[in-house]
Amino acid sequence: MKKLLVLTAAMTAVFAGRVSAQDVNDPRYFSVDPDSIMIQKLPATQAGAALPAQSRDGLDFGQVNQVIGTLDNIVNLMDKVWTIIQKNQPVVNISTNYANAVPYGMSHWSQLQGWSRPATANYSFSMKNGFGMNVVKVSYQVHYTYNGNYKGKGKFLTGVTVEPLNVETAWGYNVNLVSEVPDSTIANVGTSDDPIAAMQVKLKWNVHTAVKDITSEAIYYVRGDGQMEEMGSPFDKAAEAAGKARVDAATASITGSTFD
Repeated sequence: MKKLLVLTAAMTAVFAGRVSAQDVNDPRYFSVDPDSIMIQKLPATQAGAALPAQSRDGLDFGQVNQVIGTLDNIVNLMDKVWTIIQKNQPVVNISTNYANAVPYGMSHWSQLQGWSRPATANYSFSMKNGFGMNVVKVSYQVHYTYNGNYKGKGKFLTGVTVEPLNVETAWGYNVNLVSEVPDSTIANVGTSDDPIAAMQVKLKWNVHTAVKDITSEAIYYVRGDGQMEEMGSPFDKAAEAAGKARVDAATASITGSTFD
């Protein structure tokens, strides 16, 4: 994780140098514009995370035989809530902080087989203040490993986590990010005989300033067959902004063209 993580110095960021005393004394500096909050998907990387390292001590592999007939009873054996960033500092460890969706009766993901290469998706979360200044920018990866099966049956999940990559905050801004996988979101979207695990990974953030706190969340819907979908308004805003930028660029190109 450490080799992927690039952090700015505590309490400062690349855009902190543009802050003046007059700006800081204006309440607009510490007021986040809710309409500016966006999450954009970044270009994919080729590197995949390893499966979570975990001790095999005490595992009873005989338990595998007990899950026959209950493959569709899917549970999360690992974390339900874990902190990703606290006061601008990363705290998550992808080798120990993750969720999974496996058949009830299992004691470890390695009791299943056929796991895929870990998949990753990169995102950038950003917001502006009342001056239109960029005050928070966080990039992170969503990791998950899928396709785990028992004797060719089922498609399950493990190593589902969110890893911070870069944290940039303006002076006076504190960012906290927490991941949550509610038990109520873990489901079988396949059949009883050949289940497909699914879960929702909720990314919740809190941005604290001297005058205001703002909280919101994004949701990632992940399935055991490898499908992932982003849900929530931060993604919609980014898509709208990208669409508008394309339209503006096309309009500018047409306006600047000359025709003989």
